[in-house]
Amino acid sequence: MSERNSPTPLYHRIYSVLRERIVNGYYRAGVAMPSEAELAASFNVSRITIRKAMEILTAESLVTRTRGRGTFVSEQASDNNFNRAVVADVQGLLNYLNAVGQSTKLKVVSLDKGIAPPRISAQLGISPTSELVRAVRVREMQRMPYSLSIAYLLPQIGDSIKRQDLTSITMIDLVQRAGADVEHVEQVMTATLADEIAAEHLEIPVGAPLMRVNRLFFNKQAVPFYAAEIFYRADRYEYRLSLRREPGKDFLLQNS
Repeated sequence: MSERNSPTPLYHRIYSVLRERIVNGYYRAGVAMPSEAELAASFNVSRITIRKAMEILTAESLVTRTRGRGTFVSEQASDNNFNRAVVADVQGLLNYLNAVGQSTKLKVVSLDKGIAPPRISAQLGISPTSELVRAVRVREMQRMPYSLSIAYLLPQIGDSIKRQDLTSITMIDLVQRAGADVEHVEQVMTATLADEIAAEHLEIPVGAPLMRVNRLFFNKQAVPFYAAEIFYRADRYEYRLSLRREPGKDFLLQNS
């Protein structure tokens, strides 16, 4: 891993990965975590970098460190409702993407290589002049445009993707076939308006409302390798979330 060209310090990226593992139960409460030396070798960084990441986890009471014994996930980590509420299962997202792929049809607009928009370069932690592989596709449902997706991939992943594959295989399957491991995904959803490009491909007027979903995919070394922007027609897309009360948990009302 390298801090070069990344907007986020290396130790903080490693902290984020370790925090996700703790919250998701990858490291169980009361069980010793890998040593600093083992983590340093796994992430290919210095022990000082690992130590700084562990200091943040300790400050958040997610781990306890004992000289001579090691670092252990705290019992409090498994009971932290806030942490659990903001973390979702990556596999759940992958299952959703596969389900969407099976119920829609893909049309390839382009597959090329070039300089990405500055916001994408910043997300991927690369130089603004670095070239990325870009794939643009329109997804159709019942013979009508449903979404416009723009994928930006690091060349070591994207160079192996063929145009003919893009018509029938989901991008997440293609990147995994190219050797990428999806360990962590960050997703942001925002409302936006259609520009002339989105309007053309989605067959809507310029300025029509859209839902934009930005996804950033990280590998096991906490390095982002794939950024996706998906624009959904507001009249054809619905985001539904089912929330359940945890057994034995009640809502607490507080005066303010």
